[in-house]
Amino acid sequence: MSQEALELFAKFAPGVKPLHMKSHGRLEIVGNHTDHNNGLCLVSGVNMGIDAYFAKRDDGNVVIKSKGYPVFTLNVTDLARRESDKGTSLGLTRGVAFKLVELGYKVGGFTAILESDIFPGAGVSSSACYESLIVAIFSHLYNEDKVTPLEMAKVSQFAEAAYFGKPCGLLDQVGTSFGGIDYLDFASTEEPIVFPMSFSFPLQVVLVNTGGSHAGLTPLYAEIPTDMRHIASTYFGKKSLREVNPDDFYNHDWSSLPLEESRAYNRAKHYFEENKRVEKAKEAILNNDMPSFLEAINASGESSSKLLKNTMIPGIYEGSPEAALDIARPMLKDGACRVMGGGFAGSIICFVPPHKVKEFVSKMKKVYGNKNVVPVEIVDGGPRLVD
Repeated sequence: MSQEALELFAKFAPGVKPLHMKSHGRLEIVGNHTDHNNGLCLVSGVNMGIDAYFAKRDDGNVVIKSKGYPVFTLNVTDLARRESDKGTSLGLTRGVAFKLVELGYKVGGFTAILESDIFPGAGVSSSACYESLIVAIFSHLYNEDKVTPLEMAKVSQFAEAAYFGKPCGLLDQVGTSFGGIDYLDFASTEEPIVFPMSFSFPLQVVLVNTGGSHAGLTPLYAEIPTDMRHIASTYFGKKSLREVNPDDFYNHDWSSLPLEESRAYNRAKHYFEENKRVEKAKEAILNNDMPSFLEAINASGESSSKLLKNTMIPGIYEGSPEAALDIARPMLKDGACRVMGGGFAGSIICFVPPHKVKEFVSKMKKVYGNKNVVPVEIVDGGPRLVD
């Protein structure tokens, strides 16, 4: 934490010694838009996140000041959902508190000063990072740290969907709550399989922010799970693609598919093939097979571009992730890259061999600027107290 943040805390809570907690973002390794249809994913924690100086208070008020943003206050006796909270940190905080109470946990007041090193457009899910931080603070101050990582992820997802107003799966929240690198199977959203692994490939992960904003893109994100579920329900009578046998999908006669449903079909095809790529990447990690891992990553990137169609806002190539991938791919013939997260705008994730890191970072910085090309590291664990 910076001295500035510490001094700011002293203004809000004079004479109080604060605790220091760190929450991190997440990297979507592979598994693009599969979680919301109960699919498979690989996710990890990343060494970008939010630091918090915080301390308990006895008046039931949660007072949060993030550097660069106005302070806000909510009282833990007032947790009803509000339309005005949508799209705000206040909404996320209120949603977290509401869900914790619903699950039987205690909530109470605290003061917190937050400082983030997540650069705009990083694509590491700053919202999930924030949600897991707030859960962890409530858990530490009022529940003896008893909220489990899976509960933390579920509470965070609820807050984002119900109070913030952004439909989402559970991928981001598991990444920020568990950390490390994890294989996820969302066949059951209530009890997803989380299989931790160790990532030891000699690859540098580099994030490239393409400069576009995610603002106003929620309808584009929402269309993807809607399209996938449309194929599942209309042609197979199922709620999600996970309930559809892949053989039934591939053996179905699609020759009479209406033209207006071709996008939904392609996105469903991406789903089934992406699940296979997740399995391939998982086995590659377990067997220390780096070529197979890189093949899975590159194939995922191609599929997101050609089938999922989320690598650029329709009709807007300049400044898009698709444009960044077109620049990165020729330099990463012995590496890999793909769009990360929701897509349409934001970041790409690149896996760069050590001997290429300096050249790759330098060339990408010339296009996107020093602040938008950042080597990062995978980190273990969820939010934690810092001595």
